Amino acid sequence: MSSCPYTWVRNLFASGATAKPGEPASNLMVRVVRDGEQRVMVSLPSKSARWLIELIPADVVAKIRAEAIPLDAITEELNQTAVLYPRPIFSLTEAHRQVDVWLE
Repeated sequence: MSSCPYTWVRNLFASGATAKPGEPASNLMVRVVRDGEQRVMVSLPSKSARWLIELIPADVVAKIRAEAIPLDAITEELNQTAVLYPRPIFSLTEAHRQVDVWLE
């Protein structure tokens, strides 16, 4: 069970809810695995991807940019896209942490 009541309730009602091929994404997914253990698995409304940079902690944004992941360009593209479809957005791999962000 998630320690966040909102996430727990949202996941309860959205369990197994993934977009069918050709349908718009319904969720922005964020997973953080640290030292081989999943620490975060969050599902937000897909439109949250449009302000992705604001959702990510500043220290993580700095690491993403240091890895040459074009976060600003990704965010701009998401803002200009009329309909968001399921797709990977980015992954950040560090020695002890893996961060995956995608639309489903």
